[in-house]
Amino acid sequence: MRSYCFREVVIYFVDGIAVHHYQPATPNGKPPIVMVHGGMHAAWAWDQYGQFLAEKGWDCHALDWYNHGQSTALPEADFIKRSHTDLHREILAVSRQFPAFHLMSHSMGALATLISSTLLNPESLTLFAPVVPAAVGADPVPMEVDLTQLFPVPPFEVAKGMFFSTMTDAEAQTYYAKLQPESSQAVWESARRNVPVNLAAVRAPTLAVAAGADTLTPPPDIKKLANMMDATYLEYPGIGHCELLMKASAWQQVATDVETWLSKL
Repeated sequence: MRSYCFREVVIYFVDGIAVHHYQPATPNGKPPIVMVHGGMHAAWAWDQYGQFLAEKGWDCHALDWYNHGQSTALPEADFIKRSHTDLHREILAVSRQFPAFHLMSHSMGALATLISSTLLNPESLTLFAPVVPAAVGADPVPMEVDLTQLFPVPPFEVAKGMFFSTMTDAEAQTYYAKLQPESSQAVWESARRNVPVNLAAVRAPTLAVAAGADTLTPPPDIKKLANMMDATYLEYPGIGHCELLMKASAWQQVATDVETWLSKL
C-alpha cells in the first residue's frame, strides 16, 4: 500500500482570491479538490479536511470568498447584494487552473457549487450540509434579514445553535471568534430556499452529507435533494451543521467516509 503524508499549506492568490493549498508530500495522481466554504466562514473551515486529505495524497485548494479571509474586499454596497450565483466568479477562477478537478463545499458554499456545476464539469461534487435549491421545496428558515445592511454575526448563543450545536462552549468559541459578517442577499436566499438550479444539468457524481442534529439545513431536505440528483447520501447522527467539518470527536469519521467515496470514483 502506498504511503502518503501532508507536506505543507501555502497561500496563493488568483484574481484577488486567497487560496489555501494543502500539498501532499506524494500526490496520488488524481485531480485536485477545490474546496468552497460556507457563509460567515472562510477557508479555515477546511483546515482539518485539507490536511487529512493531503495525507491521503489529495491536492487540496480551499478558497476564501471575496470579502472573506484574506481575499480582496469588495465595496460594502456590492458585498451586501452578492448572491449565491455571484460566487461562480471565485469557483471558476480557482478551478480553471486545472484540466480536471473535484468540487467540495459546505452550506451556502454548497448551493453555490451546485450552481457552478451546471456550468462546469467537475469530476465529482461533495455537498456538506447544503442549502438546498428551490426545486426541493424546503420550508423557509424564520430569520429576519435587512437587505440594506450586512448580515451581522449573531450572538454566541444563537451562532452556537446554528453552527456548533453539540460542541462544548469552549470548542465552539474557538470557531465563533473567526466568524464574520455576511452578504444579506445571500443570507436571505439561504433562508428563503428560493434559488433556482437546473439539477438536470449537474452530471458529476454527487455525495450529499447531512448532520443529524442540524436545524439550519435539516437532513430530510438534503436527503430529498440527494434523491432528486440520484446522489449518494450519508447522514451522521448527533452532530450539527459545521461539526461535520470541525467537531473534534466527529469530523475524522466523516472525512474518512468521504475520502473512501472519492477514492472509488
